[in-house]
Amino acid sequence: MTSGEIQAGFRTVQDQISNFLSDQDGVGYSEDCWDYAKGTGGGITRVWERASLIEKGGVNFSAIQGASLPASAATQFELPEGTPFLATGVSLVIHPWNPHIPTIHMNVRYFEAGDIWWFGGGVDLTPYYPDRKQVIAFHKGVRGVCEESGEEYPMHKQACDEYFFLKHRDEMRGIGGIFFDHLNTDKAKNLDFCLRLGRAFPELYRPCIEAGRDRAFTPEQREFQLYRRGRYVEFNLVYDRGTLFGLQSQGRTESILMSLPAEAHWKYDWHPKPGTPEAELAEVYLKPCDWANL
Repeated sequence: MTSGEIQAGFRTVQDQISNFLSDQDGVGYSEDCWDYAKGTGGGITRVWERASLIEKGGVNFSAIQGASLPASAATQFELPEGTPFLATGVSLVIHPWNPHIPTIHMNVRYFEAGDIWWFGGGVDLTPYYPDRKQVIAFHKGVRGVCEESGEEYPMHKQACDEYFFLKHRDEMRGIGGIFFDHLNTDKAKNLDFCLRLGRAFPELYRPCIEAGRDRAFTPEQREFQLYRRGRYVEFNLVYDRGTLFGLQSQGRTESILMSLPAEAHWKYDWHPKPGTPEAELAEVYLKPCDWANL
C-alpha cells in the first residue's frame, strides 16, 4: 500500500462528496488548486459561498511533503526535528443557511514521518435545532460504518465526545459522531475504513438536508444559529489539531481556514430562556449520550 494509492483513494472521496453536495445545492463549487510553498505537493480546495443550500462550505484535498516537521509537531509526535513528512487527506465543513439543517464536519487523513505512519479522521454533527430521530439515525449510520470496517464504534464515539469539547465553555460542540487518530493496525484495513466513511457521507447527511431545507425559520432562530456558530469558531481556532498543524507547517491559510462560517455572532453572557428549544439544545443534546442504542 503506497502513499500514492492512499492519495488516489482520498481524491475519489473528494469527488464523490463534492458531486453529492453540488447535486443537493444545485450550484457548483469554485475550485482552487494550490502548491505547497514549503515543500512539494499541494491541494484542491472546492468551496461553496452564499449558494442555494450552503451559506459557506468546502471540501478540501491536500497532499504535502516537507523536508522537516515543524518544531512543535516534532515535539508532539516525539520525533527529531528535521524528520521528513507526508500528510494527505480530505477535510470538509458545511454550514447551511437554514438553522434546521445541522453543520457537518468530516475528515480522513494519513500521515507519515520517518518510520511511523497512521490514519485519522471522523465525522460529527452540529445541529442548532436537533431532531431526536435524526440524531439517533445519524449515530446508527456511523455505527454501521464502524461495524462494516471491523472498528469499535463505542471507542471512536467516546473519543469524539472527548475531542469535540470546549473546555472553556464546559460543553460539547455538537451531538458528536466518531473520531479516531493514530490508527496504524493494518494499512490496507485502516485505509478501507477511511474510504468507507467518506463514501457514507451522502447517506449520513442527506436525511438532514431533506428534513430541513424547506422548513421556514424566524429571525430569532437565525440569530441563535449565528450565536452557536461562534462556538464552532472557538473550537476550530483554539483546539482543532488539523488547523494547528496546517498553520504550523505553513500550509495554505485560505484552505486551512475554509472551515470557518461566513457569519458568526457573540453575545455577552447570553443564556436561553428556560423551557425553549434553545435551552433544550444545551441541556439535552450537548452532553454525551448513547444515541445509537436509543
